[in-house]
Amino acid sequence: MKWALAQLNKISMPYTFDECLDLSELVGFENIKSVNNVNVRTTIREYGDDTYQCEFKISCELGLEDSVTLEIINYKIDTETTELYTTNPETLDATIIETSTLDTKEAIIAQILSEKPVSISNHEFEDDYQDEDEAEEEDNINPAFASLKDLL
Repeated sequence: MKWALAQLNKISMPYTFDECLDLSELVGFENIKSVNNVNVRTTIREYGDDTYQCEFKISCELGLEDSVTLEIINYKIDTETTELYTTNPETLDATIIETSTLDTKEAIIAQILSEKPVSISNHEFEDDYQDEDEAEEEDNINPAFASLKDLL
């Protein structure tokens, strides 16, 4: 969402609103095959002169490519984050508003990407290797200790 600073100065704070975003631009990034239902609840608080704190509650569903089978797996994200926006370039840990518009879209995209797993799979591997190792150990028992096997 984009807000003109003049518009924010007229709004009674804190201001909360819900929005549904189209973030289809994420499709094709890494293993993202679809982005559905990006719902964001934003609360804006004034934090000083032309400084605003935005709290985001983000929920969405990503269609991610299975790292083994390449099938699509639906992955739900529910996350929260807080960002500080300011026109003062000396403020630490804040996003600098370089124009007269506060744009929250980049922060929302960054939070979704940070919550997305690097890889995902529904594939279950069989543990055949352990069975082969145990059978091999039984075949290689030292004859001097073979009688001790019955004690266990």
